[in-house]
Amino acid sequence: MSQQEKSDNQSTFNQENAVNPMGLLFDEEWLRKAVEAEDKIGGNIGAGLDWGSAFGSLMLNLELWGRFTTLRISLNREVRLLLNNWNLGTATKIAVKTARERILEKFRLPTPEVKEYILATLENDELYGEEFISNRDILRELLGLLLKQEDWETIAAVAADSLKKEIIHQAVGEKISA
Repeated sequence: MSQQEKSDNQSTFNQENAVNPMGLLFDEEWLRKAVEAEDKIGGNIGAGLDWGSAFGSLMLNLELWGRFTTLRISLNREVRLLLNNWNLGTATKIAVKTARERILEKFRLPTPEVKEYILATLENDELYGEEFISNRDILRELLGLLLKQEDWETIAAVAADSLKKEIIHQAVGEKISA
């Protein structure tokens, strides 16, 4: 096979796998290179969120992992609904984003109390029959465990700073001065 044919074959292979990345798993050459790349860094090259050692074992149990995902999505939804109800105006979006970041941090490094509550919630079969957890009391209780006073202060500070920047931007755009 000529060099041009090899290049054409590789180009076709790359184009096919850009459309079908699962095809890479069946390519021994690509798999060998991927293993070598992991070995070079002395670790594991992965994708998605890094859960550290806190909830890594959940990934081995697909049902619990699915529930964990549902719980995270439900908490994100609940904090969005909560902050929307507070009528924060243009600061709502950044407040929600900041709250979600804080929740994710708490999931990555949970206190023993939070971890215990999360695991008990995952075992509660009654909560997991729909796309979201509909029991808002459970979600609010968990939000209370996850987001402490200092977290709310951070959320408020970020939202206030965002609003301040927006006001200044608008005032400069309107050429209004004090």
